[in-house]
Amino acid sequence: MSRVVTIRLRVPAWVSDEDVERIVREIEEMLESSMPVDVLRSMLGVKEEDLVDRLEAVDWERIEEKEKERLRRLYES
Repeated sequence: MSRVVTIRLRVPAWVSDEDVERIVREIEEMLESSMPVDVLRSMLGVKEEDLVDRLEAVDWERIEEKEKERLRRLYES
């Protein structure tokens, strides 16, 4: 999900082509590494009502035991 944009730059004669290319690549990487949260939510299909305001502690041992029991029943059948 990207587009191509053509930009013309005036670069001083003392700046090498390699430096210009390096700078442009850094800008590309910076743009690719950031994404607005609303775009990310849209891509992932996360709706506003799916978000949680408050996090709660989770009893991992209880969840693990329930999952083990579920798998036991699944394979016993």
